[in-house]
Amino acid sequence: MQTVEYFQRKKLYALGQWVLCGGLCVLLGACTTLSLTSHPKERTSSTPPSILANPSVANKEAGSQARTLQASYRLSAYGNTVIDLPYALDYPVDENHQWVDELKTAPEWTRTPEELPSPSYSYEEPLPPDHQIQTSTPQAPDDSAEDTQPWIDDMSRASLKEAIQRQLSVMEQTDLTRRVRIGPRWVTRQQLVDTLYAFRDLLEQNLSEEVFNRRLNEQFEVITAGYPREGRPVLFTGYYTPIITARREKTQDFVFPLYQKPEWYPETQAALNHPGMPRLDPGYHLTQVRNPPLLTREDIDGGQALSDQQLELAWLKDDLERYFLHIQGSGYLAFPDGTLQAVQYMGSNHFPYRSVGKQMINDGVIEPAQGSMQGIKQYFREHPKDIDKYLFRNNRYIFFQNSDSSPRGSGGAELVAGRSIATDKSLYPAGGLVYITMKKPLLNDELEITGWQKVSRFMVDQDTGSAIKGPGRVDLYFGVGEPAGAAAGHYKRTGNMVYLLKK
Repeated sequence: MQTVEYFQRKKLYALGQWVLCGGLCVLLGACTTLSLTSHPKERTSSTPPSILANPSVANKEAGSQARTLQASYRLSAYGNTVIDLPYALDYPVDENHQWVDELKTAPEWTRTPEELPSPSYSYEEPLPPDHQIQTSTPQAPDDSAEDTQPWIDDMSRASLKEAIQRQLSVMEQTDLTRRVRIGPRWVTRQQLVDTLYAFRDLLEQNLSEEVFNRRLNEQFEVITAGYPREGRPVLFTGYYTPIITARREKTQDFVFPLYQKPEWYPETQAALNHPGMPRLDPGYHLTQVRNPPLLTREDIDGGQALSDQQLELAWLKDDLERYFLHIQGSGYLAFPDGTLQAVQYMGSNHFPYRSVGKQMINDGVIEPAQGSMQGIKQYFREHPKDIDKYLFRNNRYIFFQNSDSSPRGSGGAELVAGRSIATDKSLYPAGGLVYITMKKPLLNDELEITGWQKVSRFMVDQDTGSAIKGPGRVDLYFGVGEPAGAAAGHYKRTGNMVYLLKK
């Protein structure tokens, strides 16, 4: 009897192992599909749905559709089509601004997509106080804005309608039943779409301020972002789309290449690996495998690891301009014949982003107030021998491709200057309707700051970034060109933000 029972237990054990292995295989297939191929609009910035459906468009057609412009490079009122050069708000540097003590670090700019991070807390367990949903009316900015009334918008309704329409046109092509987060709150994409439609309908009715505020409070739920229980404000930084002088061939002055991603470059792969000590851990584990080894920034730019492989998209004159193009993730290349070619993120070398500004502050070579893009550039102009020393500390490297579209966010929609924001997409959804209260800097003709003005406005959550992590970090899109860069490079202020959701 004991022998029979023993073999029965062995059979049950073996059967259990087969069932477990089958389940792991199904899980592996699902994880591989989800992690490596699905949801491209949330993982690959600047890629329109048409290109996602037909990747060959991006590879074969985009390079031949550069825009020919006058020398002024005029862009549209929304900072996307080629007509005028706006930057939405008059934002520059505050030379005398004293940062909040806990925020004395360099801004971390990065517009390139990243693996969506998992929250540091579990939504299946009771949430800590700082992550609880709080429903309330909008709050005043950190600097106090007693004269700022709820639901006041300092920009034109036309730009707001444009941002909403662009996001709706993309979201309607997605799975609207998919659930996403607004902080610890779960909603569907359909709810986000319904919210945008309902809000747009209110805008089109041209209601008085009093009626508009009342309807908004009646029809929409308000969800506070950040850390409402702690009373901590949201930290806002800025990003933009640069225009950089370039050449199609290498010359005596233009020696810094902008690379496409090599076809042979390793991608992250999923595999089941068995541990080396089965007695302690008899199971298989899902792991990431990369082969061959990855290339660092120093390998590529210092060791010329990609030279002579016909991967050069264009050549730039300034290594720092190239580096900050990597940080922004997209831009325009201006060629001598008047052509303005859009370039966008194609991929990365899979290394994590590391802030050069923070390292310079930690080393004591610049003060925290100099940690802006302009401050970093100024230091390197005066100390060119330190460029490679610090840039090579950030191993992350970005590859580019030509594009025939305007800058797009990770949610797939074209960005609108002053109306688009980037957030942590593991916590906040692409397509969320947002209301912010903050201060904006005022610029003079020399792009110097002359003061700060309290503002509030509606925005659309459309983008993400590898340095935008956590519930209290937001990046504002300032637009295209030098004025936008002067504003975004220095912008670092605290304020408040709420999401609106149709009841």
